[in-house]
Amino acid sequence: MDRRDSQSARKAARLERLRPRREPLQARARARVEAILAATIDLLATHEVDEITTATIARRAKVPIGSVYHYFPSKEGVLAELVARTTSRVDDASVSALARELVRGPWQQAIERTIDRSVLAYRSDTAYVAVWRATRGTQAFREAAASSDERFAQALESLPLVKGRLRPHVLRAAIRIANAFLDWALETSDARERSRVVREMKRALIAYLEPELEQLQGLRAADSR
Repeated sequence: MDRRDSQSARKAARLERLRPRREPLQARARARVEAILAATIDLLATHEVDEITTATIARRAKVPIGSVYHYFPSKEGVLAELVARTTSRVDDASVSALARELVRGPWQQAIERTIDRSVLAYRSDTAYVAVWRATRGTQAFREAAASSDERFAQALESLPLVKGRLRPHVLRAAIRIANAFLDWALETSDARERSRVVREMKRALIAYLEPELEQLQGLRAADSR
């Protein structure tokens, strides 16, 4: 196994340690999992992430600590699930919106509208913002976010107008650019500053993607003739 394979294996192992241990199937089990997640969000509003343990989560959720470990491998696993839920929901909506917009009009407009929807979706999810503020510097958040980014990139690559026409690293670099601006937009409570950040986010992504997507737009025009 070479160094790259070894790093990939270690990353996969870390991600596996963050994943939920089992899927709750019955209504009572689902309610218990939701109580655990809601309790964690409540605790993050008043405690530093290092002060929170599986025991404090169990007490706040009013469930036995064994129930926490029944569904999650650790506190970090609970945090990762909170991050994954929101990113999966927003990413799926973004892919669907981008697919529709790419068919309707210029790719620049498609990107701008998709950015607006995504930023609003993240900002409107108060639970995600609370988790993001408290955990973004932790290994659990970084691992969950990286997994989400890769899933998002693969979904974008599968779009009919994109599939096989964009170099893989281009989409992943664009996602990293977008994430940096998204963090900035979530950090500020000033609406005018946030608008400026989102505007710069659009400019940066469009400028970066222009060499690739101008060719894509030309291909789409040729396909329609």
